[in-house]
Amino acid sequence: MAKNVQNELLALLEDSDKVTKKTKSKKGPQTVIVEEPLQMKGDPLGIGDNKKGLNQAETPSRIKTKSEIVIERYNPDVLLGLTTDDVEKRHLAGLVNLSDKGSTKTIGSIIFSNVFTFFNLLILGIVIILLITGAQFTQTVSIVIVALNTTIGIIQEVNAKKMIDKLSLLSAPTALVVRDSFEQEIGISDVVIDDILKLSAGKQIIVDAVVRQGTIEVNESLLTGESDPIVKKAGDTLYSGSFVISGSVYAQATAIGNDIYIEKLTNQAKKYRKPKSDIFRSLKLIVRTIGFLILPIAASLYFLGLNGNYDQIIQPVLVERTAGAIIGLIPSGLFLLTSVALAVGVVRLGQNNTLVQELYCIEMLARIDTLCLDKTGTITDGSMTVKSVIEYETIPGLTLKQLISAILNAQNDSNLTSDALYERFGNQKRIRHKALIPFSSARKYSAVEFEKYGTFALGAPEFVLKEDYNNISSEVEKQAQEGYRVLVVARTDNPIEGKEITGKVEPIALIMIEDTIRQDAPDTIQYFKDNGVNVVVISGDNALTVSRISQRAGINNAENYVSLENMSDKEVVRIANKYTVFGRVSPNQKKLLVESMKNNGHVVAMTGDGVNDILALREADTSIAMASGSEAARNVSHLVLMDSNFANMPKVVSEGRRVINNIQKVSKLYLTKTFFTLFLSVLIIVRGLMGHEALYPLKPSHLLIMEMLVIGIPSFFIALEYNNQRIQGNFLAKIIKDALPGALVVLINALIIYALAYSLGLDLNIAQGEHSGISTLIALTATALSFMVLYSVSKPLNARRSILFFTVLSLAVFAVFLLPELLEIKPILSITNVTHSNPLTLPQNLLLIVLIYSSYPLMYILTNLSKWLKMIVKRIVHVISEMK
Repeated sequence: MAKNVQNELLALLEDSDKVTKKTKSKKGPQTVIVEEPLQMKGDPLGIGDNKKGLNQAETPSRIKTKSEIVIERYNPDVLLGLTTDDVEKRHLAGLVNLSDKGSTKTIGSIIFSNVFTFFNLLILGIVIILLITGAQFTQTVSIVIVALNTTIGIIQEVNAKKMIDKLSLLSAPTALVVRDSFEQEIGISDVVIDDILKLSAGKQIIVDAVVRQGTIEVNESLLTGESDPIVKKAGDTLYSGSFVISGSVYAQATAIGNDIYIEKLTNQAKKYRKPKSDIFRSLKLIVRTIGFLILPIAASLYFLGLNGNYDQIIQPVLVERTAGAIIGLIPSGLFLLTSVALAVGVVRLGQNNTLVQELYCIEMLARIDTLCLDKTGTITDGSMTVKSVIEYETIPGLTLKQLISAILNAQNDSNLTSDALYERFGNQKRIRHKALIPFSSARKYSAVEFEKYGTFALGAPEFVLKEDYNNISSEVEKQAQEGYRVLVVARTDNPIEGKEITGKVEPIALIMIEDTIRQDAPDTIQYFKDNGVNVVVISGDNALTVSRISQRAGINNAENYVSLENMSDKEVVRIANKYTVFGRVSPNQKKLLVESMKNNGHVVAMTGDGVNDILALREADTSIAMASGSEAARNVSHLVLMDSNFANMPKVVSEGRRVINNIQKVSKLYLTKTFFTLFLSVLIIVRGLMGHEALYPLKPSHLLIMEMLVIGIPSFFIALEYNNQRIQGNFLAKIIKDALPGALVVLINALIIYALAYSLGLDLNIAQGEHSGISTLIALTATALSFMVLYSVSKPLNARRSILFFTVLSLAVFAVFLLPELLEIKPILSITNVTHSNPLTLPQNLLLIVLIYSSYPLMYILTNLSKWLKMIVKRIVHVISEMK
């Protein structure tokens, strides 16, 4: 075998060139080559290999430091395996099967990211300044609200993290190794270099290895996309990510961790990309815009409020009013509430066996218009079923059922085809046999020579019958057109010679086998069709077969199929949006298809289970992996279906809809306050520039009812409610459109109040300690308007929403009438032993009533104005066209 084959792995320990050139010893463990390690052969994906020098070392008599650890590389006996001492040294040297993977955030990072935000720090700074300037406690309650919101956010995100960690642990596979002459089941991360692995049917190969003893058939479809079985015997290479179909072998681990072959492919998708969330992008834009405006607005309000009196820069009244503007501008809970809603979605989906690796992918799956599926694992369940049988000839004294049963017993094999035959024909019949030929993917058939009945073959018709295939070719091709896999049972009088059947071979029967459609697949696909999602199938298998299976599953236009075999990249891009079923697709072609669909304006979700899927998974807007598939595919995906159940997809969509629709609703509450604060601030700045008093009307205490009873409490209930309405429109455009009418009504009311202030005697000769009448009217009309916005968000009022709305409304009315001093507003009515300052006058109260009563109709008009204008224009155009 070639020398230095394992140097790519061992280079992580030492660089031989540096060792030979320098006399100073390198730190870290060293390696002694006791026996030339086995080499891997082949490069199925054409990735190439980089080889480095190997470091030699002599074993010291006594190990004092880690740098003196010596790993002896040799090829262990398959029945003995490595010794405990060998394993421990490899663990110390880091020669274990660990690779770089994305992991969940730590609790510390969750706390840090929730606490130390720009707005949280800004509010904390404002509160500190307010306390220094002697403001009342009610002016600083905003920090308590922020603390509560942040605590809830941290708790929910930690719960989501625990759910993710729990599901990740449950999905961890194991390996069977031989150590100290005993077979042991260990976690795959505990496998070390040179370990002897025992692999049998159904096992996934979790490291690169070389077969030492035995013969197996493996499925490398997770690596290459093609599901044809491949025979592996002593000396052949086994690639991580492959599955054992049949047989049993002992194999030696030759590459582990980041050095396994598929890591060269997964390095192209090392970390999954965060999905391009519309909510995340919109909220980020809002936060950045407000963050950009907030300091200039605050500075303008403060310095215009000084009115040239720069001798006393720090003025408590100005500090309070400017703080009111800043706190009003900050939608501090909106981003947090979105994270909480998504985190709750993570927990709910986790309870339904769906692992969410990125919060915002829940939203993205709810927005998709194209869903790309693989055949195996999504449409089919990975098993096969005998659909029908055509008999040409009968064997005297032996029914077809007995014949197939006897063949299966003689072969004693276990694979998808034999399982389907067992299910249909059973395995009760046993006949003494002289010789047999095991099935191989190269030969395409198996054969058994029975003592009394002759030789029988079972396999692909063209390979079994050879020159006589034309006799039944029309029937075989007809069945293949229906999407069936066709097997022939044939007989010859000649004995088996070597590994071939000889003589004239006569067909006895055709057996049609089909992939088993998942029981829930048609309903799930119908769900996506009903919701306007185009379903596309991308597979490494035969295009015709995949097309027929897709038609059986109910996929629209599944008869529109194409094979991408030998097709150039330009051709793939050109046809990406023209077909529904794509067959014989390579890993890079899958990526090209997804990329082309996105470039054509589609929001694409991709499901996959194999290494061959990971480039496409990484390219998709949302990627979904099956837990039963490749670990590499799981690592780069946003979602993992832990029970590999495609039927869970609608639940994920439902959670996404809940989040988007409800966040759109509560955004109206947050942004109405932000926008009216922005409008009021601009109004005050304009007044100041015109020479009028430039004192912002609202203090932080004036926003207490709004912050707590209108936004804080209701928004959490609304955000977590069930809501499965279809997503419509752009998130940012919709929330701005929804919030503007309410904010404009507050601005209009403020303009009216300022216009009538002198006539109504507002704030004329205001006494020391008296509260501002202008501030009171603006605060109360804004609060009343915010409740109207809450009402519009809560419609239709069910029992739960009715209780919530009328409870917070009652508390607000109670606070306005009985706690005006706490809110720092003028009392509406004078109440003995309750109110201490002068109440609003009758004309002032009448203005308050008129403004409150007119607010909802005005908001309704502004909300529907654009729609009405469009209808009028459309009507005018229609009338003009009829006149012509």
